[in-house]
Amino acid sequence: MSNNVAVVTGANKGLGFEIVRELCEQFDGTVYLTSRDATRGLEACKQLENLGLKPAYHQLDVTDFDSAKRFCDYIKEKHGRIKILVNNAGILFLKDSPESKTYQAEQTLSVNFFSLVRFTEAILPYIENGGSIVNISSSSGHLSRIPSIELKARISREDLTLEELKALMNEYVDAVREGRDEKEGWGSSPYVVSKVGVNAYTFMLHRRLTDREIAVNCVHPGYVQSDMTRGAGSVRPRTAAGLPARAALRPPRGQFLWHTGAAVPWDGSDPRGYIDGMNV
Repeated sequence: MSNNVAVVTGANKGLGFEIVRELCEQFDGTVYLTSRDATRGLEACKQLENLGLKPAYHQLDVTDFDSAKRFCDYIKEKHGRIKILVNNAGILFLKDSPESKTYQAEQTLSVNFFSLVRFTEAILPYIENGGSIVNISSSSGHLSRIPSIELKARISREDLTLEELKALMNEYVDAVREGRDEKEGWGSSPYVVSKVGVNAYTFMLHRRLTDREIAVNCVHPGYVQSDMTRGAGSVRPRTAAGLPARAALRPPRGQFLWHTGAAVPWDGSDPRGYIDGMNV
């Protein structure tokens, strides 16, 4: 039996669930469905088992340091390494959300950016050379969604360090707290900033891991119908899962992949009409 291992975060429903399904069907190895809530995660595994698939399960809350450490320790002891990591866990506050913008910014950046980075860095020593990392992103993660030319230049610097990128994301949250985020050119959406941060991290990680030949890509899967969007969307999760799965199994390197399958330039102007303002 193959010792290959794939891990998908936030996978008990929606897109993450369907990515696990795709990998179970196509990947020669063990596929871990992980979720914050163990009961829901195990129920999701049973659904896949009823389809004749054999996912593995482990509880993982990427926002919880102890949970992430337990998972990494488990992988180290049980398998020693993994071949594929799909960072799918994330949150979105819709436009009519009642929470304050400060709360939305703090939570969105915490989950979508900081927790993703912290977990990836923790499990990175166990990703085998030649493996792949896929970060689920969005059209909102295109750099053109940040209005300020100065901020775009700072975020997209090729010599930007991880600590500098974290500082930029914290700078944004501070700006929201003080009500100066839009004036300073961050735009109006915490989700946009979080996904721009994810994309910037993706390309940074790609450069860092060149010697290990680990392929790192970010994927905009389309406007996916999900609980997060209250059922709105133009793409079913089953359909949307195809591209992230292909990016994990047959990865390009250092690309921002659009739902069409095209590699889109991230740090230029709107990429030839791909940005439509709808595909979150």
